[in-house]
Amino acid sequence: MQPLSWIGALFFLFYVSSGSADTNRVRRQVPAGGQPGVCRFGRRLECCYGWKKNSKGQCEAQCEHGCKHGECVGPNKCKCYQGYTGKTCNQDLNECGLKPRPCEHRCMNTHGSYMCYCLNGYTLMPDGSCTNSRTCSLAHCQYGCEEVQGEIRCLCPSAGLQLGPDERSCVDIDECVTGMNLCPYNRQCVNTFGSYYCKCQNGYDLTYVSGKYDCVDNDECAANTHKCSHHAVCLNTQGSYKCKCKQGFRGSGFECSAIPDSPVRPRLPGKLDNEQIKNVIPEPQVTVPPQIRMQPFDYDGETYIGGSEKVGQVDFTNVGEEEEEDEEEADVDNQLNPRGDVFIPEDFESVFGPPTEVKEIEITPAQEEFLMDCNFDQGACEWVQDKDDNVDWSVSYHENGMEYYMAMSGLLGEKKDQARLKLLLSDRAKQGSFCLTFNYRVTGNQVGSLRVLLNNNAYPVWEQSRSQDQEWQTELLTVAWKNQAPESIIFEAERGNGVRGEIGLDNVVLTSGACQEEDAAIF
Repeated sequence: MQPLSWIGALFFLFYVSSGSADTNRVRRQVPAGGQPGVCRFGRRLECCYGWKKNSKGQCEAQCEHGCKHGECVGPNKCKCYQGYTGKTCNQDLNECGLKPRPCEHRCMNTHGSYMCYCLNGYTLMPDGSCTNSRTCSLAHCQYGCEEVQGEIRCLCPSAGLQLGPDERSCVDIDECVTGMNLCPYNRQCVNTFGSYYCKCQNGYDLTYVSGKYDCVDNDECAANTHKCSHHAVCLNTQGSYKCKCKQGFRGSGFECSAIPDSPVRPRLPGKLDNEQIKNVIPEPQVTVPPQIRMQPFDYDGETYIGGSEKVGQVDFTNVGEEEEEDEEEADVDNQLNPRGDVFIPEDFESVFGPPTEVKEIEITPAQEEFLMDCNFDQGACEWVQDKDDNVDWSVSYHENGMEYYMAMSGLLGEKKDQARLKLLLSDRAKQGSFCLTFNYRVTGNQVGSLRVLLNNNAYPVWEQSRSQDQEWQTELLTVAWKNQAPESIIFEAERGNGVRGEIGLDNVVLTSGACQEEDAAIF
């Protein structure tokens, strides 16, 4: 009996060990050698947790928030490219702040990289070190130099910089103006010193979609961030929106006013029904003619004189002889008077009183009040770049990066070059005098001057070559005329001697009537 009991015990231990091994094979995730992200589940090979099989049948790591400047190497684990850091590789790495420093003398951090340059008298080596160079010390270069075939040439530490006119200092290259940027169609270029970066256009937001970052349209109408009038309907478009006045109103959409005598008369809040009835125009009624023949009034200025002769005393002698002569004179005068006024001979004597002096009274129609926002972001005015000037105005963004203005940079063109921007006036603005309000700034030493002209007149109505503290200033000009209204207002910027700075223009507004400020100029 003892040998049998030993044999049974051995079989029992073998059964238990084999069962526990199968259980471990089912429950454990054992990485399989060869391919990354492949695990063994019992006898099957599947993608590990956090991995997903792609179209090629290979297991690919999944990163929930993506890797902007890197690649996904594991579940929610990014491997950043050189020059970037962060959990999703969306932050620039400041290599100049690392220890040990990558440069021996001076280091300039750039977006995703860095640049080394040496002090005067030293030459930059490929490893970032600087070697003494007596020849470079005589060149007085701003960012170091190099010797090529016995000649000394100054260097700039970035591809976004170039040597200035003195061949020693470096000036910035505006990649956004020169077109050297690689920004996609739905992103706008923002220039920086020595480089640039791309950001979403106004009306778009940077969003992570389908495994990558992209600019998606921002629905201003749904988010209620539009500037439409309360009497207008907001219509969303790609990157922007439009405003359309509701039925019964008219205007640009940003400003809507009720249409007089409109069949659709909206009921304003707070108005009572009896007040609306008072505003109804009554139907015209026929006036019954008087039974007694009334004598016409004769006036001398504003005083009533009255007739001196009796009614009915008419001399009909020689009427037949003068009839043909009077008709010829009447035809000549009617040809000279295209308005169709009644012809009255000078020797005509009224049968009801003494001769009456006929006076013409000019009635000037009342000017319609308006406020036209001609801002470059969402204005309702028509702007045109003049084709006969030397350079064009360019788009420049404010410090917040959201709104932009028009500017002429000191780096563009040459001295005395001009850039003209035309504001075409509408029929509404040409009804009478109006107040022109705009913001401007002239930064930099001798960068140039800004002028305001009416039409293509050679003499400006306003000119300024500097702004106080080089900050934005507000100017008010009253534009009036006697005979013919101007067709356009021209903002002319002329380049000066300086290259550092710009001439900026923003927030142009037209308001009916004269300006109310005491210091407003009148032209």
